[in-house]
Amino acid sequence: MTVQIEQMKGHSMNPVNSIETQVQQIRRRGEFSLPCSADVAFPFFSPEGEREWIKAWNPRPVFPETIEFRADTIFREGHGQQDAVWTIVAVDWPSHRAEYVRVAPESHTAHIVVKVEPRGAESSSVTASFTVTILGEAGANLVDKFSESAYAVKMQTWQHDISDALARR
Repeated sequence: MTVQIEQMKGHSMNPVNSIETQVQQIRRRGEFSLPCSADVAFPFFSPEGEREWIKAWNPRPVFPETIEFRADTIFREGHGQQDAVWTIVAVDWPSHRAEYVRVAPESHTAHIVVKVEPRGAESSSVTASFTVTILGEAGANLVDKFSESAYAVKMQTWQHDISDALARR
């Protein structure tokens, strides 16, 4: 498992009350292996496929009326300050690559790229890259959730949970 780190800081004016707030951008990249082909692994990173391995995952369609694993599909997921609008930017089935933008207006934005590489008939490698921009105080708790150690744990959890989902098939 590999994790790459980059973190930047900035600031912006909050237009609601004209108070300067801290904005941080954190970049993380992690990699893990799965005991299945890339063709089997890739759908696990679709909005509907994530239901198989993320217990609380419940995407709701915005456009079109059903959630499709294709560019320009928009859906919502989460509740409260973590309620977010997701846009699928790109899905490339032949190269097993998906790209998303997630906007939780109260706390952060995220640009997410998942790439699944074949490593054999029954093995693949997943690379997940996140660029998270934390928007002021409401997103401050995300700094810890995207620390180097927390991201490494996230990748281990993904690997474990997807492997469990594969075993249940």
